[in-house]
Amino acid sequence: MPEKKPLDYLKRIEKLELELTQLNASRSLVPVERQLEVLRLGSSLLLRDQTDPSSPYYNRIKGFGAQDLPELDQLLSHYPNAAPCFDMTPNHMIEEVTHALSEKGFYPVEQLAFLYTHPSNESVTTSGLTIERVTEGSAEEFVGWIGQSMGGIEISRDMLVRSKPYFHRPDFLNYMLRIDGNPAAMASLFLSGEEGYLANDYTFEPYRGRGCQLALLQQRLADAVKLGVKTVYTDVEFGSISHGNMGKVGFKTAFLNTFWMKKPDNR
Repeated sequence: MPEKKPLDYLKRIEKLELELTQLNASRSLVPVERQLEVLRLGSSLLLRDQTDPSSPYYNRIKGFGAQDLPELDQLLSHYPNAAPCFDMTPNHMIEEVTHALSEKGFYPVEQLAFLYTHPSNESVTTSGLTIERVTEGSAEEFVGWIGQSMGGIEISRDMLVRSKPYFHRPDFLNYMLRIDGNPAAMASLFLSGEEGYLANDYTFEPYRGRGCQLALLQQRLADAVKLGVKTVYTDVEFGSISHGNMGKVGFKTAFLNTFWMKKPDNR
């Protein structure tokens, strides 16, 4: 498959990442259902969740660059309760933009590497591991796994009923990996046409270092091929174990983005 230009990959990833963020908001295990809004102002896309204004993931400004500098104060006025996170891609990281954000009290907090691969048919190695796709029948158990991964939060019946249907949708495949019958790891594959996005990889602490994530990566990429997916994307912390595992299954770097935020007490 011919390689896209760097900005083409950026645009495709931005589109899928936004779709996945909207799905994540709908399925969130929170007492009060999220009300994620997506607004456009100039070239900037504003994500805003007034039920959780302190969340940097659900309160982001994407696409902000030199063209929107005159509207910076107006952009910020849409977040009266807490400062948003500026989700900055490399093409917008120029001196004028970073200076303006610094003047408003924002600073670079972390970076993510966004990756892509064109999956091909390869064998899946799952020796000693059992991987199953979440179904309607196992969705409630899977929600329990998520609760465990979040420190054992209490999941009310309303939260369960609201979120459970999302985990066995045809465009959002979720996987449970067991070792000796015990919950060991989980992950998801979001689908949009001929593209996919790997997300939500989590391995429970007792089973880390035993190849769980790599096995789930191989399984999801193999399933993506069977479903006709041509390109798969993901994001990881640069230099992390996950980043290394992505390289083992053929992922390449598309770009690095930077999150610019304020200190929590500095609006």
